[in-house]
Amino acid sequence: MRLHNLHFSSKLALSGFLITMLFGCLSAATLIGLVYSSNETGFNLPSIEKMSAKYSEAQLVGSMKTSMYEYVADDDDILIVEDWIKKGAMDDEQFQQEVMTILKQDCQSCHSRTSTKSKAINSIPFSRYDDVSRFTQAGYSWQSMAKTAHIHLFGIALLLIATSLTFSCSTYNPYIKVTLISISWIALWLDIASWWLAKYSTVFVYMIVGAGTIEVASLVTMSGLALINIWWKVPDFCK
Repeated sequence: MRLHNLHFSSKLALSGFLITMLFGCLSAATLIGLVYSSNETGFNLPSIEKMSAKYSEAQLVGSMKTSMYEYVADDDDILIVEDWIKKGAMDDEQFQQEVMTILKQDCQSCHSRTSTKSKAINSIPFSRYDDVSRFTQAGYSWQSMAKTAHIHLFGIALLLIATSLTFSCSTYNPYIKVTLISISWIALWLDIASWWLAKYSTVFVYMIVGAGTIEVASLVTMSGLALINIWWKVPDFCK
């Protein structure tokens, strides 16, 4: 089966999928730029500092620097919590007088067992020491990582197999097809593997950024080239 020889209805169906893939990749890149950028608004390149906060620093501090940053009253709050964790995250005077005061002000309106706010996260309360200490280890917990990683792997794999199989039916040079398909799968594996390893070295934070970029770029390239080949013949220099 060649894409250019498909029936009109099949071309429409595949075109809809590929166009959706292009918009999905754009949306994913925009979200990453917004969540992990150093600026508050607009699309920006991911900040290595914020990426490192998510994957290699204590979960509580990482969240305060990234996804929960808008709720932090003052940047000094982050430094105080970070200092307490570096000292051993003990149930001491610093925790009771400083850290809990910050959590009450910045977090407990949502992170409370009794909160009734629409965005409340009652399952992750920060009401006492035992609640908070669970989130003081470096990076993701192994349980959270396994949960997030397997969902991401299965989800991306489904999109990737559909896109790469479609692209494999194009009339481009076999070397182009093999290269793009191989790169996209390898980038996915490196991306997820780096999630697990980033807590041990910031080198893997850079790998997350690099592999993720290649992953999105390869999906965009395969989707775009396949979409072109559905409606137009491939130029001779690409065969």
